[in-house]
Amino acid sequence: WYYLIFYMKFILIFFYFSNIILFQGCVTAQIKFQTVSGNKGNYTLDIPPNYYLKESIGANIDLKFVNSDGASIITVVKKLPVGLAENFINAFNEVSDQQLVDQYESSGLENISILKRGFITINNVNSYFIYYTDGVLYHHSIFQWKNGINLNFTYTCEYKNKALFMPYIFRVVNSLKHK
Repeated sequence: WYYLIFYMKFILIFFYFSNIILFQGCVTAQIKFQTVSGNKGNYTLDIPPNYYLKESIGANIDLKFVNSDGASIITVVKKLPVGLAENFINAFNEVSDQQLVDQYESSGLENISILKRGFITINNVNSYFIYYTDGVLYHHSIFQWKNGINLNFTYTCEYKNKALFMPYIFRVVNSLKHK
């Protein structure tokens, strides 16, 4: 009996956690997102319904959406210098974590910790991601060089609420498409 009870508990726990992992995407699958187009670049992305367009401050900020919880979705678009190929994004691999931290801190951010970074393909576009925090906010940044532009997408939320926002973050990131 002992082994049977142990086995049943194991099956129940396994079933519970596998459902959480398998169905976490269902949370956002049932929500109608709005597809928006970039103004400075030829791209689209999906925005959750409870986000609203906010005035962009800065010459290169293309789109800025926020919600009432303080989360934000910001895209920055810059033209690539003439002669710089799209595959030059691979140079990010040569930058150290400390160089990234120094760069972020020189722009005014403090106490930066790089959580993870590397390459990912999003809708057939080679992309570079950097996930970092300052202890208060979580920043989920994606860099793409496509069609002559450098697109920087950043989804920011409170670090303590990161797990709640991850389904939204991944849905928005995976919706990013260049025309």
